[in-house]
Amino acid sequence: MEHVTGTLLLIQEGRFRLLQDDGRGMSLALCPSAPLEPQDLPPLLYRRVRISFRRQKGMIAGAAHAIDAV
Repeated sequence: MEHVTGTLLLIQEGRFRLLQDDGRGMSLALCPSAPLEPQDLPPLLYRRVRISFRRQKGMIAGAAHAIDAV
C-alpha cells in the first residue's frame, strides 16, 4: 500500500483529483472496500488529506483504500 498527502481539488461521485504536496496531480477512485462512501467526500474538498492507495495495473486512477484529513 502506498501513501500520498495533498489537497482534494475535484470530486465526482467516487472519483477525485488530488494535488500532491510536491505539485503533481493524481487521479484516484474510491475503492468499494474503503470505509468511506462517495457522499462522504464533499466535506473533504479543498482540505489537506492523507490517502492510502494501490496503483491499478492498466488503469489511470489508483484505488483509494483510506482517506484521512490532515
